[in-house]
Amino acid sequence: MKLSPKQQQLVTEYAADFKPLVTKIESGIATTQNHYGKYGAVISQLSNGNKNAAGFIALALVEAGANRLGVAYGLKLFV
Repeated sequence: MKLSPKQQQLVTEYAADFKPLVTKIESGIATTQNHYGKYGAVISQLSNGNKNAAGFIALALVEAGANRLGVAYGLKLFV
């Protein structure tokens, strides 16, 4: 996904907001591989099923330090 400079700025700002959540998820016990269940739930709740919003949220989670595979699988299964 090619982002405009404004979109990239928003992803970076959201990533800063998501950092504490990602830290909590990553430091917790993995009940699903790469925490995909938790990431999928976060993406699903915040995006309300909107695929564009879900992709944006997924990018911000990864930029915040989330496991890339967990986010990708969560995105695929929950949205």
